[in-house]
Amino acid sequence: MTTHYFRACLLSLALLAAQPALSNQALILPPGTFNPAQTLPAPPPDNSLEAATERATIKEAYRDATPEERAAAKQDAANESVRLYADVLPGFDLDKLPASKALFKTVRTNEKIQTGAFKTYFNRQRPYQVDSDITPCLPPKNFDINASDPSGHTTMAFSSAVVLAHLLPEYAPAIMQRAEQYGRHRIVCGAHHPFDVRSGQVLGTLIGFTLIKSPTLQAQLEAARSELSRSITKPTALIGTEWVATRINGDAVTGHALTLTIEGNKAFGSSGCNRYTGQVTLGNKDTMQFGPAASTRMACPGNADQQEAAYLKALQSVTAYHLNTGSLILLDAQYNKALEFQAKK
Repeated sequence: MTTHYFRACLLSLALLAAQPALSNQALILPPGTFNPAQTLPAPPPDNSLEAATERATIKEAYRDATPEERAAAKQDAANESVRLYADVLPGFDLDKLPASKALFKTVRTNEKIQTGAFKTYFNRQRPYQVDSDITPCLPPKNFDINASDPSGHTTMAFSSAVVLAHLLPEYAPAIMQRAEQYGRHRIVCGAHHPFDVRSGQVLGTLIGFTLIKSPTLQAQLEAARSELSRSITKPTALIGTEWVATRINGDAVTGHALTLTIEGNKAFGSSGCNRYTGQVTLGNKDTMQFGPAASTRMACPGNADQQEAAYLKALQSVTAYHLNTGSLILLDAQYNKALEFQAKK
């Protein structure tokens, strides 16, 4: 029932954002703009079965995470800033983008006020406050206890993502995928319940949509749009480009080149010492799925056969992709980087 509520919230955000925004005050979204009781459902009590199930999910998420994902979750925990999107936006360096830096300072200021009000209202304990078997990936701060719902990191990520995707629609799927991964990392990190992360997704999306509709923000939005259009080039075409793999699940590729070319619904290339071909399905929001691959059967020298097997296995784990200028990243179901490619020059 709770999940259906969150879905309903997300579907209604565009309608809510179309309402007139407060534009004649120093803050675009002053305290009281949103009523917590009317915007989000209350979290489950700590002693409820639902809350206990959430804590079990946190432990499972940490246990199942790879060392690389745990390290990424810890890194994200220390980076509560729109700069997190530099991972998917080539050239997104705020120190060289003054108009964008000013815009996202405004976004962050307004988002923090709303997030603080919601956290105070719900006053939910952190997972590690309730269950001593859960250890956060970063040492907790005294002022940050009883502030689990909504997730502040996730609210920041989604409010920034909505604004950034509005300015760079070509990169919108990659931006939103990164926001979802960032939110999941709060669970892996032991800092939030899944409920808190969903709350942050809803609140952050509402804040982002409301801000981009505000007359007060239009000048800053246009200045940032112009600046970003000059600094961030459009992605390289996925179809017809020969892509050369550089990493498999974070490990550098060695030896013979591993390649991928997509033409229509066909994917083919070299897996090292063999050629392969198979079906690929491209869907909405940059989703991607590879079918079983047929390949030649030449013997591979050294450890090339192990790398070839890892490459073909990684292809089967792919569920989404995002493009940058000259690079392609294939993602698994948790938005981890399964394969990384560079366009062949």
